[in-house]
Amino acid sequence: MSNKVSRTDDQADDSLEYAHAQEKPTSDDPLAAIKDMRLQQLAACRVKAAEEMQAMTDKSKTNKEDSST
Repeated sequence: MSNKVSRTDDQADDSLEYAHAQEKPTSDDPLAAIKDMRLQQLAACRVKAAEEMQAMTDKSKTNKEDSST
């Protein structure tokens, strides 16, 4: 169970770091640009995964309701 808490904390930390990266002016540092790009990709993947999980949950609930009637 502590892994879930740790995983959630990691996600919150990434989101916070991404938000801070958006506030800073763009620099000529290529590593910073790569880090920003990866944070954007990570955020997009998390949104997509959350949407897919919600769709699976909704489908599962619909199937359970159909089979119970």
